[in-house]
Amino acid sequence: MTTNPTLSKRLAAALDARAETQQWEQLIAKLLRRLELDPVDRARAVADYETVADRLAEKLSIPRHDVHIFPQGSMRTQTTISQRHPVKFDLDLVVKLTGPKYNSPDPEAMFEAFGKALEGNEAITGEPEGKRRCWRLQFPGKPYYFDLTPSVRDQTGREGSSLSVRDPDTRWAPSNPEEFADWFCTHATKRFEFQALLMKATMDARATVTPLPDEEIGLDDILRRTLQLMKLHRDTMYWDDPKKDLMPISVIIVTLATKAYADLHATRRTGFSSPIELVLALVEAMPSYIQRDHTGWRVENPKLQSENFADKWNSDEGARAREFQRWHARLESDIDALLHQSHRAPSEDKIRTMFGTAGLEAWKASRPKVNVLDSLIGSAGGFCRPNPDKPVKTGSSNTLG
Repeated sequence: MTTNPTLSKRLAAALDARAETQQWEQLIAKLLRRLELDPVDRARAVADYETVADRLAEKLSIPRHDVHIFPQGSMRTQTTISQRHPVKFDLDLVVKLTGPKYNSPDPEAMFEAFGKALEGNEAITGEPEGKRRCWRLQFPGKPYYFDLTPSVRDQTGREGSSLSVRDPDTRWAPSNPEEFADWFCTHATKRFEFQALLMKATMDARATVTPLPDEEIGLDDILRRTLQLMKLHRDTMYWDDPKKDLMPISVIIVTLATKAYADLHATRRTGFSSPIELVLALVEAMPSYIQRDHTGWRVENPKLQSENFADKWNSDEGARAREFQRWHARLESDIDALLHQSHRAPSEDKIRTMFGTAGLEAWKASRPKVNVLDSLIGSAGGFCRPNPDKPVKTGSSNTLG
């Protein structure tokens, strides 16, 4: 009996390609983990988080259960990344104020009183710094800072709005951070057929989020890992760029990537064989979810359609739209250049271009310390259980979500 050499070569090539892909997946995931908030620092942030809530209730003279504090943005969706020391992690927090005092408050008075209530603990938190909608606490000497957005029950009547936040131009702005996070996490938990085959019976569908989680994001959590990768690439590209103020904002990247991921799952759930193949398709599809008509550019909040995340694209003569296109084109070319080299001896220049200096150092530290064969054997069962599948609902004053 003779063996078909063409078939043998094809099978060998397929196996080699799969092994190469697995190694890239493992290395990129390890790199991203090293650029997340350290568990010790996370625990300190939780302690500071609770202390701020306690002090706010005391200084505002309201019951503690009327101060509901919870993460939004990247901390809520678990897509945080910080690529370069001494850059700090931004812990973006919403503080919902309830009770009779906040049924129908004046937005400016509410905002100023909130900022005043943050004073008096500068040795730990730093001086409160007012922004358009939030107050920033720098926490000197710690690797994170807090952006605290005071909010009350919806005052706008907009469909989909659950909260209102102060806006210096419109008085009140509609907001729905929990609903947006629910939408994101609902899609992030969806898995493709190739993942089910790889994970087999180890997938635990009961996994839930802890908003400042101790548990690592699994390798199977492709949407979150892709967003971390894209944000790291964006931050590297714009680190010293004079157009840094025009770079794509995270909520637009998250929205476009999630819509692409959802549609790929709906139409091509069985059409991919590896995470990298899926990531490439996701990145390619993102721009198709940007809308443009006679009113201008739109990237709608999927759970609050009156909110246009790309509203600033319509008041800068197209500068932000062009920067999105420039960043997206660079992202595609950099991913292509990175993956068309061997994981065994990749170009440090290409890694630095995509991930920055801190990313390169993390990459080096993430390299396997054993031979390739042992690495492949060890990675065969390396897909962790999905985490998270949805955010924990808020409502209790002593919860983080």
